[in-house]
Amino acid sequence: MIVCGLWLVRRRLVAALVGPPGQAPRTIRSATSDDARFGLAEYLAHAGCDVVATEALARTDPLPAQLARRGLTIWLADDQLAASLLGVAAVRDPARAAAILARMRLVPAWRTQLHRLMPGQPARQLPLL
Repeated sequence: MIVCGLWLVRRRLVAALVGPPGQAPRTIRSATSDDARFGLAEYLAHAGCDVVATEALARTDPLPAQLARRGLTIWLADDQLAASLLGVAAVRDPARAAAILARMRLVPAWRTQLHRLMPGQPARQLPLL
C-alpha cells in the first residue's frame, strides 16, 4: 500500500509518498498555484494512494477536497496530535513531516486517530435539482 502525506509550507505543498517497508519515501514539492495543484492531484490519482493530511490543511487548501472528489481516500489527522507528534520527534523539515503523516496510516495504533474526509460538492457549485 502506498500512502501520501501532505504538508503545507509557506508557498508550497510537500507530498511524501511512503511505500512498503525498506523503500525510501519519494518527496514531491509543489507550488500552490492551481496548475501545480492539478499536476499533483493527477500524479497522486495515477499512483492510487491513500492521502493523509491535517485538518487545518483540509480547511485552508482545496487539494484534499479535490482528491476526495476524484475518488482517493483522504485521511485527516487532528492538528494538535500532528503538532505533538512532530514536536516529540523534533521534526522541522517539511518533507519529514509529510512522511510522518503518511506513516500514521501504516501504524495500527495511530490509524485509529485518523478520520476520513468524505467527498462533497464543490462550495462554488449550486445544486441543480
